[in-house]
Amino acid sequence: MSSSNNVKEKKPGMGKFFKGVRSEVKKVTWPSRKDVWNYTVVVLVMVLISAVSIGVLDTIFKFFFNLLA
Repeated sequence: MSSSNNVKEKKPGMGKFFKGVRSEVKKVTWPSRKDVWNYTVVVLVMVLISAVSIGVLDTIFKFFFNLLA
């Protein structure tokens, strides 16, 4: 048997964790304000296109199901 069973491993503390987080955040390349605006516009346009498409399909299906009833 090994004598290392009685030795507890020391867990890294919260301070070390937050230092690691801080150093990783410094490495991040943040988007510019213009990039964020462009991405926001793209998302809103895609949401609008999706909503209109679903609305049109819903109307078409409702029409055909009313014909069957």
